[in-house]
Amino acid sequence: MEKLWTTGEVATYLGIQEMDVEQLVREGQLTGYKLGGQFLRFRPDQVEALKGKIRFRPNARRVPARPQDSWVEQLKDFVYFNDFYMVSAGLLAILLMYLIVSG
Repeated sequence: MEKLWTTGEVATYLGIQEMDVEQLVREGQLTGYKLGGQFLRFRPDQVEALKGKIRFRPNARRVPARPQDSWVEQLKDFVYFNDFYMVSAGLLAILLMYLIVSG
């Protein structure tokens, strides 16, 4: 499965600001996929195709490329996107412990 890029990763790749990426989505020039109803993610091949088609502002602030999210950022993403399952598993564990102790 292909890793989807964050808004920050797309901005870094295109050499623009994150708000410019969001503007491209609003204009329909770039397709963003909402995860968790809030965070936009992008397919790398679509971003690469866009880079070849669109000329960006020459005075756009350049952001240094970051090789990969740190483990802290990855953990934050994991918790954010799996919080429902983690809470459900915790409640199920508490219920099972209650049933075992009271039984």
